[in-house]
Amino acid sequence: MQALWNSKFSRDGFLYGTEVNNFIKENSHLIKKGSKVLCLGEGEGRNALFLAKKGLHVEALDASDIGLKKLQQRALKENVAITIRHTLLENWQAAHKYDVIISTFIHLKRDEQKNMFIKAIDALEENGYFIAEFFSIDQMNFLSGGPKNTNLLYQLDELYKLFSSLPCTIHKLSQEIVVLDEGKGHRGEASVIRMVLKREV
Repeated sequence: MQALWNSKFSRDGFLYGTEVNNFIKENSHLIKKGSKVLCLGEGEGRNALFLAKKGLHVEALDASDIGLKKLQQRALKENVAITIRHTLLENWQAAHKYDVIISTFIHLKRDEQKNMFIKAIDALEENGYFIAEFFSIDQMNFLSGGPKNTNLLYQLDELYKLFSSLPCTIHKLSQEIVVLDEGKGHRGEASVIRMVLKREV
């Protein structure tokens, strides 16, 4: 995965643009001032920069050192502080608890998705939020981006079953058709799964 993403992010410009993901932006009102936020699979940093500019304590984690270097350069240019963590998602272990964890369009094999979600919920403070958007398995029918491998896509029924067994309240978990306009990488109609989960005791 590191080689794949380094290859994608080594091109000129920003593959998924520089604007925050729309779903993250729409739900940013849930993030209280001064919150500790972890951005999982953050790539070139568009979500992390948006949140850091709001005065949040942001940590960005990704497998691509090239993507993270682009993020560092933009953060310096725009005078915001972001903690960088370079590691594979499947190897990630939370160093401490977070008030919010966000993630958009990460590619994980089906057998690794469950572990990532369990770790994410466990890494949240009580009443903390997990806010995320992923490509559903039906994205195979669209040409707007995402992997063309069903093993790297997400299934709504599997996610509902998993989250129903974890210490969290499901505020939103839905599969939707949306129109993406995120750089060259995500453009056009897409089938996505959107979720907002709140950590309980």
